[in-house]
Amino acid sequence: MIHETRSGQMVSAQIGKMGIIDSSGGDFCLPDGQFFNIKNDSGDVVPLEVSLAGMGDTDFIETIFDVGWNPEIIKSIKSTSITGDLKWGY
Repeated sequence: MIHETRSGQMVSAQIGKMGIIDSSGGDFCLPDGQFFNIKNDSGDVVPLEVSLAGMGDTDFIETIFDVGWNPEIIKSIKSTSITGDLKWGY
């Protein structure tokens, strides 16, 4: 079931696609521009600089991502902040 957030972004509580977050190509975003959630598979919380779905393309905010799936709807992740075992999903 797909829902919309209060800012009008599509979101689903179920993950149907998943992959590894890699910083080798610069700031991380999905090639098709799809928004995504982050799964932190490391054993510790991870601070990341992210651009959320409702933010401008060059605007980033630093926030902490707990172990497991996190609720933030992400547009991109600043490459210099990517550490740990992270996965994307939507």
